[in-house]
Amino acid sequence: MKNLTTTFLKLASRFYKSNDVVDFAATLTSAKSILIFMPDKLEDFGIALKFLKKFRQDFAAVQIDICTRDNYQNFINTNHQGGMIFVTSEDITPFGLPKRSLQHKIMATHYNIVIDLNHAFHPISTYLCQKSDAALKICLDDQDREPFYNLYFRTQLKTRLEEKYKKLFNYLGNFSQTSLSKN
Repeated sequence: MKNLTTTFLKLASRFYKSNDVVDFAATLTSAKSILIFMPDKLEDFGIALKFLKKFRQDFAAVQIDICTRDNYQNFINTNHQGGMIFVTSEDITPFGLPKRSLQHKIMATHYNIVIDLNHAFHPISTYLCQKSDAALKICLDDQDREPFYNLYFRTQLKTRLEEKYKKLFNYLGNFSQTSLSKN
């Protein structure tokens, strides 16, 4: 089923793909809203969660929303300043894709940046990223994801996931309004 869904998404991406040139630095420094797709795997979720606090500090003036499974909501700090979108089993079709109601939740906010923290191809976050009108769509490097994102963060193959997240968030933090105002 996953192969069928992946093939469908790749074919559909040809219709949605934008060839617009994106100024990454300008988009990062002027962002007003960011959507972060948290990892679907619980162990990856815990690792990614460690880096959100610093990311929020780096992008303090930006609305940061999180999209995650509803059964992970107990792990998220209740002091989170942005919005939260919880994905339930009712939000997913039998093919593993998001239903229209979930798509509309994502499309209702015009995010400047979307960051997918899933380590590998994930049909829900990939499809929702494709449906968003964000100028900058970021993911960890994975060959199956190339048609859907415009910034693939690549590290050495044997790098642990925690180190990948650390490098990604440090890189993005260099472009934050907070770090630029310090220089």
